[in-house]
Amino acid sequence: MSHDVPVLRSGENVHEAVDFAVEIGAAAMLFNCSQPEVMAEALKVANEAQGRLKLGVYANAFEPVKGQMNDANDGLDPIRADATPENYLAWARQWADLGAEIIGGCCGIAPEHIRALAQGFKAV
Repeated sequence: MSHDVPVLRSGENVHEAVDFAVEIGAAAMLFNCSQPEVMAEALKVANEAQGRLKLGVYANAFEPVKGQMNDANDGLDPIRADATPENYLAWARQWADLGAEIIGGCCGIAPEHIRALAQGFKAV
């Protein structure tokens, strides 16, 4: 199934989700528990939808899951070899450049990743 805009793991498109969040008075929208590479596109769409929400990212470090989105939670997934603290910081800098004000980590992101974020953003 292909989509013109990124979708949430539950299937709703990001643009509609942002519109709904604004409608109900949310202060922020955080994208979590997906691969780091898909977060940039979600942030771009969220910014296009409207710019009043704070945006954030909590990506995971799992290998991409093939098949249905719901299969992602069926068992333990391997940690990606490229999900190093340095690479996670590089992804986080891209997210910050796209408007993310809240950045953390989800599954497979460890204290050393958060330390790299804290040190990397402190130096900026």
